[in-house]
Amino acid sequence: MSKDILFDEQANESIIAGINKVADAVKMTYGPKGHNVAFSQEYDVPLVSNDGYEIANHIILGDKFENLGASLLKEAASKSNEESGDGTTASVILAQSVINEANKSIAAGANPIFLKRGLDKAVGVVTEKLDSVATKISDTASINNIATISGNNDKEIGNLIEDIYKELGFSPVVTLMDTQMADTRLTISHGSRLDSGYLSRFFITDKNKNICEIKDPYIFLCKDEISEIQEIYHLLEEAVTNKVPLLIIARDIKGEALSALAANVEKGVVSALAIKAPGYSDTRDRNIECLAAITGATAVDSAYMDIKECGLSVCGRAASVVSDKNVTTIMQPACPECEEALSLKRKIEEQLKTETHVYQVDKLQQSLGLLNSACAVVEVGGTSELEMFERKYRIEDALNAAKRAAETGIVPGGGKALLLCRDDVKALCETLEGDEAIGAKIILKCLEAPIRQLSENSGVDASVVVDTINKNKSANFGFNALTGEYGDLIKMKIIDPVVVIKNSFVNAVSVAGTYITTSAVVA
Repeated sequence: MSKDILFDEQANESIIAGINKVADAVKMTYGPKGHNVAFSQEYDVPLVSNDGYEIANHIILGDKFENLGASLLKEAASKSNEESGDGTTASVILAQSVINEANKSIAAGANPIFLKRGLDKAVGVVTEKLDSVATKISDTASINNIATISGNNDKEIGNLIEDIYKELGFSPVVTLMDTQMADTRLTISHGSRLDSGYLSRFFITDKNKNICEIKDPYIFLCKDEISEIQEIYHLLEEAVTNKVPLLIIARDIKGEALSALAANVEKGVVSALAIKAPGYSDTRDRNIECLAAITGATAVDSAYMDIKECGLSVCGRAASVVSDKNVTTIMQPACPECEEALSLKRKIEEQLKTETHVYQVDKLQQSLGLLNSACAVVEVGGTSELEMFERKYRIEDALNAAKRAAETGIVPGGGKALLLCRDDVKALCETLEGDEAIGAKIILKCLEAPIRQLSENSGVDASVVVDTINKNKSANFGFNALTGEYGDLIKMKIIDPVVVIKNSFVNAVSVAGTYITTSAVVA
């Protein structure tokens, strides 16, 4: 297959055209007065969204070189979505701003390599400053504010997520589900979330959502690998005879055992789901013990019992199980407050007091999360499928923002956080020379990009807003794009998770740096 190559100015023009087309579509959604974007789907209803990642991801341009530029910008949104689940629109705005400013400097004769070095040095200064001004939060009111802003200033979403944090604490397990109802409903139920999904697509029960959902399952837990169907033949036989659904969680299920189980599920002989136990080695065994405790199961270990002899009598119970390709949620396990579960919880909490290794702390907290076994189920409704999808995207963004804020802290919102970095970047510029200094000055100018876009989308002169904010030396003074007022952003409840701001900024400059050092494109 032949390929076309463009060089230098010709390549640059095509890439820039693609970048600007994507960015112009995305940035109109930014802020409380931003608009939605509708995009068609070949085999489904159109979708309406103000999520930067979703919009960018659905744009495919006809010109292959412009589309290459569009794909470059999509990477900024994609990385921000992957790392923090929010800040995707800001990332696109920043990337476009840095790329356009850098392009002007390169056209004037700046060296792209040294320019990128200046960009990278300025990024380090900005991220350090953002960390220094971040404030930890411990109240659900702040969670409400974060969720409201991220949910496009929807107070109902803010209240919904605050209710979740009030009920489940600051590490909630939340499952979003579609519903045919007009209203969105929250249900708090006992449940555990496992970072492990179905092992075969034959287990899927809802092909539209790509999930497997089974009611009142018997739960078989095994610390060993299952590779032959004979090992679980007796278990399957009892499940078929008693006409009960089965969830199998083991170290691994593969080979003949997995293919035979999947074939029987496909034929309707048995209702079953198989997943790997989450974690590795000792962590995996501990997780299996935790699941056994809260479900009332016996954790089967071949060192002490014969797997082939095990049947439904060693299984635990739960109200339901929902699994996709990455996550499985066990709803309302049979005995979350039994003595064995409480004993394991106390043991892990004692280990956490003395454990200093970050990796081990993380794994212990995961196991503790299984034992806490409480889950929020949000059934997202709407008067139409279109409305339901749009609301679901906003709730997902709000949940991600709330989670990041609880983990890393908050900074003033409304584009103010990046403006707080101006003096530090100015000081850096004075220490650099040549094209590196030009690169740092590009960052200095582009720190204003988000607040300028917020102002434009609100119908206000962006230069006046930036000038007014810069004249006031208060760290929290900023512009409320919803009301058009100036004041203390924290008191006005306009706040952002610091990690979201950092990730969107770092990813934007990273993509810009990749672009400015590219002189040829092949398509």
